[in-house]
Amino acid sequence: MAFGKSTDDKDEKGASVTPLRQISGSGGKVEAFLGRGAKVVGNVTFTGPVEIDGYIEGEINAQSMLTIGESATVKAKISGAEILIKGTVEGDINASKKLSLLKPAKVTGNICCSNLSIEEGVIFEGKCVMNSSVAAASTGSGKVGASA
Repeated sequence: MAFGKSTDDKDEKGASVTPLRQISGSGGKVEAFLGRGAKVVGNVTFTGPVEIDGYIEGEINAQSMLTIGESATVKAKISGAEILIKGTVEGDINASKKLSLLKPAKVTGNICCSNLSIEEGVIFEGKCVMNSSVAAASTGSGKVGASA
């Protein structure tokens, strides 16, 4: 697990590691990065942009951009502002601003968001509640935007 890697980092074989600001799905700088092979069981909270490429089981709370990479496996309840998913997620997702599902993502669980984008080729199994006020949607007063 690496937090705030510099652009001059090398992996264990001496190869250059891609700078985090280029890895980020949002185009911005990533403040935390959970790499392949890393495993976290429990609840995690992130205040800045984060990218996950490892395994997380439990609960994720992200106050900024959360990117779940292609190699990630997440079995967790996820809450965040902007969430971009390319990996495998099992669990409910609540995005206060935007949720983007990009292939080859596989999402199993219910989604609650105000803005949803699903790329062709993504697998989504669950229900989706969309409302301009995510808080209202999470209490059951939102309308169903799509279901699988």
